[in-house]
Amino acid sequence: MAVRKPRKAPERAPRKLTDDHIEALREFADSDVADRRNLGSEAERSEGVEYPDSIVKGLFVFVGANRTVWRFRRRRREKGVRTTIFRTLGEWPMMNTEDARKAAEIAVGNVHSGEAAPNKRSSIRFEIAFAAYLEYLKSKAEKRGKPPRWYYNVKKLGDGIILPKFAKWTLAEMAMSPGAVSSWHAEVTKKNGPVSANHCARVIRATYKRASRLDVSLPQRLPTSAVEFNEETAKQNALPFKSFPARLKAWRKIDNAIRQAYHLTGLLVGPRPGELARLRWEAYADNERTLVIAKAKAGKDIVIPVSDEIVAALKMAREAAEAWGYSVTPDALMFPGCAQAGHRDDLPARGNMLRHTYSTVAADLGIDELIRHFLMGHAPEGISQKYIATLILANGPKMREEQNRMSRRMVELLGLSARTFKAEIDAGLVQSAKAAKGRAEDATKALARAQRASVRSRRERARTR
Repeated sequence: MAVRKPRKAPERAPRKLTDDHIEALREFADSDVADRRNLGSEAERSEGVEYPDSIVKGLFVFVGANRTVWRFRRRRREKGVRTTIFRTLGEWPMMNTEDARKAAEIAVGNVHSGEAAPNKRSSIRFEIAFAAYLEYLKSKAEKRGKPPRWYYNVKKLGDGIILPKFAKWTLAEMAMSPGAVSSWHAEVTKKNGPVSANHCARVIRATYKRASRLDVSLPQRLPTSAVEFNEETAKQNALPFKSFPARLKAWRKIDNAIRQAYHLTGLLVGPRPGELARLRWEAYADNERTLVIAKAKAGKDIVIPVSDEIVAALKMAREAAEAWGYSVTPDALMFPGCAQAGHRDDLPARGNMLRHTYSTVAADLGIDELIRHFLMGHAPEGISQKYIATLILANGPKMREEQNRMSRRMVELLGLSARTFKAEIDAGLVQSAKAAKGRAEDATKALARAQRASVRSRRERARTR
């Protein structure tokens, strides 16, 4: 039995649209729906009808069952490929006919000038742009000779929070939907916390900015333009002065002198944990009594004067490295195996908290703010980068004097004197040597047990043959 195909609705000729005409179309929308059910195509039966305007070519008013929307559609050929530009301009009656024509004329101008935003099919998806941004972060870290820690952090945020929501969205869609991004940011704030939500929004913004440098057709409005970022307060926790003896007690329990030297140097110098873990022996000049932190956070090398206490901590690291069989050549790490020591060792203060402790002790001693900035490798606000090296040279003797004061004060807060400080270092080396010997004996016994088990296994297999 032949199936009767629905007749195609006749194409509506363009006419000069007016607000009165559109109001009449709305009143007769129910009749139009009935006509579409009998005559229209499947799309018309389910969605509605478009009425073209004769004044601005490409402007349509879409009359649906529930709402009336202004649309703009124009075909163009770009590099031999025909594409269609489609835009939703606004909803009637909030946008009247005159405003709709103005918006359509702007869209026409963008098409002719080549500035029209890409449509959904041609626009790049966020997951592709995000992958390109990750590669950029990785190559940037490798170029600077640093581990790609921010690359791993961004990848973790993307896999766990961002991509499940926006992987299939195009960049153009995200830019044209700032409200959706803002609502998502609010949801992430409730679920993952304010800091993670802000990080995710910044990653989306950075990904979009980098993609827009390669594709100028993307909208200038950022996807995060409607996001209200949460307030963040950086932690400035420092080790209380009364807790220094407790830290010394916990430090004594570490059975590895390399890690002991790492934590002691961090307390006496106040560097960033990652910068300290990446230090190599070529950075230390014994004759000049200086320590160079290469490629610091600001991208510059930092030259720091060292005190007798800092020299003792560095010698502790060298002796322990030699005892454990590590290389101590100029290109070898000062503190091998300490990249994650701050997370493994149970100390009252470690990592970046030691940096805040250093700053607190300096302020308590009344050290000049400019000298304190230089000792910590900061670039003081309001001073051009090219003058900082000159200022450091001019203040060199003063920096060394204040560094010596800082080290003496740190040792004093630990409850030690110059003599007992040296005794603590010697005791740490002896304890580390004993622990290393014990580990070697345990390894030898484990190897012997494994060899005996292997012999028994071979004998058993030989008997069964």
